[in-house]
Amino acid sequence: MKLKIFYISIFFVYAVIRVLTTFPAIHAPRDLADTDIYVRISTSPIISTNFLYLDRPFVFPFLLQMMGQNFEMVAIFQLGLTIVAWGLLAYLISASFTPLSLKLFSFTVILAVSLVRHLAGWDFVMMTESLSLSIFALFIASGIWLLRGWQIYKIVICLIFAFLFAFTRDTNAYLLLMFAGLMLIAIVSGWLNKKFSFLVLGFVAIFFISNLSADLSKRWVFPLLNIISTRILPNPQALSTFSICGMPITSELLSVTGLYANENNSQIMKDPALEKFRLWVAENGKSCYMKWLISNPIPTMQAALKEFDAMIYFEWVGGYFSRKYQDILPSKVERILYPVYFLPYLLVGLTLLSFYGIFKQAWLENPLWIIAIMLCLTIFPHLYITWHGDDMAPERHALSVGMQLAVSMWLFFFLNA
Repeated sequence: MKLKIFYISIFFVYAVIRVLTTFPAIHAPRDLADTDIYVRISTSPIISTNFLYLDRPFVFPFLLQMMGQNFEMVAIFQLGLTIVAWGLLAYLISASFTPLSLKLFSFTVILAVSLVRHLAGWDFVMMTESLSLSIFALFIASGIWLLRGWQIYKIVICLIFAFLFAFTRDTNAYLLLMFAGLMLIAIVSGWLNKKFSFLVLGFVAIFFISNLSADLSKRWVFPLLNIISTRILPNPQALSTFSICGMPITSELLSVTGLYANENNSQIMKDPALEKFRLWVAENGKSCYMKWLISNPIPTMQAALKEFDAMIYFEWVGGYFSRKYQDILPSKVERILYPVYFLPYLLVGLTLLSFYGIFKQAWLENPLWIIAIMLCLTIFPHLYITWHGDDMAPERHALSVGMQLAVSMWLFFFLNA
């Protein structure tokens, strides 16, 4: 009874802090360049067979549609969802432990992590970040809940959150595929029960639906144009590889080196002199880029690792927020809760703990090890996909990676306390 009172009291204080400290921002939500695209999508039917053809994943436009494109209502919904999502995640993590002190500590810490500006400031931005982070928290929470007792309805709920997660941001679907791969390896190795196959099949199916949607809508074209312009054209070795793939290299194409696809009046996307290039991108660009990444594993991994600290630190994150948003926690406290320095070394340490857990099959003692290991071992692949997925605003795209790193770090801390 006393524990329940503690949970309710701490959660109530947490919710009040979230609402009162961010109340001004609720009435001054921030819209960015891509917001107009989401609003445009939200004015057309979304929940239909056409959802696969939308030029953005459907979840955020659907929220805009449900709220009548009222940004304040969207901000209120996002804040409420964030509070509920992190409350559930904190509770389910806490409930995974027996010692009372660890229950109380883990519950408080996880709630505190969600107050870090890198995660908390997005509730008032009319983009996908807030929903992506909140649904990620709900997805992790549903996985922990499922591990506490397998039931069909729990599997369904977990897959629903996985589906919503994948259709909030395209890169999220790749994370599901990574989770499926890890579980498949564990099943084949005899470490996990075959009932995990339901999740493997579900995650793979969701990935293919998401990938099909991205292909049908050509959502991948814009970020690939950014990559080609900013990373391939300035790189003679990469340019040679793309030339072998058939990319028409002309003086007009070289003249747009360093430009994003929406810069200079969207020259890359509209210039008639680049029509052959755009046709090549539509037909062969994606496969050529994938081949280039696969054939250059060391340099491409080094490139992502080199940017690890900068992407997670995200120095200018506040520039995206509502002008009325104020940080909730002191920066020194944030640095403890949400790591942003020496991340490659931290990741090595967490990875060693993961392998230790695998060697000991520690999940037999506490199933939470499964969540911690899966989150940890997919951090760098997730970072890799994010960095090589688009050159525009990679720090913003890597927010889920930062959350993944922080949550896995604290899970390992609790499990080894």
